[in-house]
Amino acid sequence: MMSDLLIGFLIGSFIILLLFFLELSMGWIAVIGYFQTVEPKENFVINFTWDVLFHVGVAINEEIMLRGWMFVLGVRGVMASFFSHHPIQTMDDIDFDENDAGANTTTASYGDNNNAILLAVITSVLLQSTLFSLLHFHSPGSTAISLINLFFGGIAASFNVLAANGSLYLGIGWHFGWNITMGHILGRSTSGIPMSCAVVEVIPNPNEGMEKWHGGMFGMEQGRLISGAYLAGMGLVYWVYGWEGMALWGKGALV
Repeated sequence: MMSDLLIGFLIGSFIILLLFFLELSMGWIAVIGYFQTVEPKENFVINFTWDVLFHVGVAINEEIMLRGWMFVLGVRGVMASFFSHHPIQTMDDIDFDENDAGANTTTASYGDNNNAILLAVITSVLLQSTLFSLLHFHSPGSTAISLINLFFGGIAASFNVLAANGSLYLGIGWHFGWNITMGHILGRSTSGIPMSCAVVEVIPNPNEGMEKWHGGMFGMEQGRLISGAYLAGMGLVYWVYGWEGMALWGKGALV
């Protein structure tokens, strides 16, 4: 549990750090201060503490609702529907096991039905990612580009669940690390959510044509490079976890 949380946090934070330094080197943003609050009279430490608690809640709530409930249960629901229309036709569909008394019994097990697993996962990923995107429809500065980018973010979040063998801890760690690093450490808006404070205060380049790169009011998740950042994060998750967890979870979801 704790290792998944830590790995997720490190990957989410690392990807945002890379993107931040790229934006800085390209002149898309400029640093104008440090340890600033939106309201000058407010205390930075208090604000930052509340922001940390806020993003802990966001990470837990969204991962449980979208990935734990909608994605995981969605996979099982699609598979249940698939099997209800594909009854056992041959003896190859049945696993034989011996009970304690030594007699042969049959159980309707579909453990290696790869077509069913693939159909269920793809369907559930698309549904969950669509809802995740639409939840940000009314966020300040939201556009079609930001919604498309967040759709890809939903795919990356589903990948976390698969790679971690169904565990949500990797995704919670990634989600928290991504948001807190982007917003309250590096001073970029997170999905249009306004900040109360930031360790590094930045200002986006106001020149025409730059907003498509730095994301404007909405933040990095409206920039053109964020989909590549999601892919890089997925690559790091695969490098750490491989395919084994996905295979085990896919078979377990059939039970």
